[in-house]
Amino acid sequence: MIIALTAAETIPSEIGIINALFKEGLDILHLRKYHFTDLQMSRYVESIDSTYLDRLVLHSHPHLSAELGIARIHMNEKNRKDRSTNQMLPTTICSTSVHDIDQFNSLDECWAYAFLSPLFPSISKVGYGVHNARLDQLPSRSNFTVGLIGLGGINQGNCLIPMQQGADGIALYGTLWKHPDPVQNFITCKQKLWKNSNIYRRDKH
Repeated sequence: MIIALTAAETIPSEIGIINALFKEGLDILHLRKYHFTDLQMSRYVESIDSTYLDRLVLHSHPHLSAELGIARIHMNEKNRKDRSTNQMLPTTICSTSVHDIDQFNSLDECWAYAFLSPLFPSISKVGYGVHNARLDQLPSRSNFTVGLIGLGGINQGNCLIPMQQGADGIALYGTLWKHPDPVQNFITCKQKLWKNSNIYRRDKH
């Protein structure tokens, strides 16, 4: 599984890039637009090809999920602790984020998958992950009910490593939006994973 996260800021030709990423095989896209008003978020989602609506995940504006027809919601660590999971609609596909393998191992089956980060030094946040990378924690995974998606510093050069170490997928962020050609960069990562298809799994999460 390959997941992408949108840039927090607006990127030139962003919607065109998103539609192209989906066309090239992107599995899921997380919408990280915390500063958007409800109207801006609605217009943003409506501008994406509706064919891919079932692959969109809201990081914010969860109250718009029904109106927008989005069944996937992401909760960060704070939201996960503040909100009771029994408040989630049974039809909602929920994901979350953790920063330690022990936190991941304690997650219950209500979570489809969780980001474990940072696996490598961050591309988008200078200094983040330099001294607290979590890649070496992957062998300590004991929870196989929840999908584990590696996030943080993943690029063309290291995208195979999380999968080789037992992750179910990878999430691309800085390597896409800091690259002059995000689509080609995605294609390169995808091809590397497919060439090693014995470790690539297109999960149903």
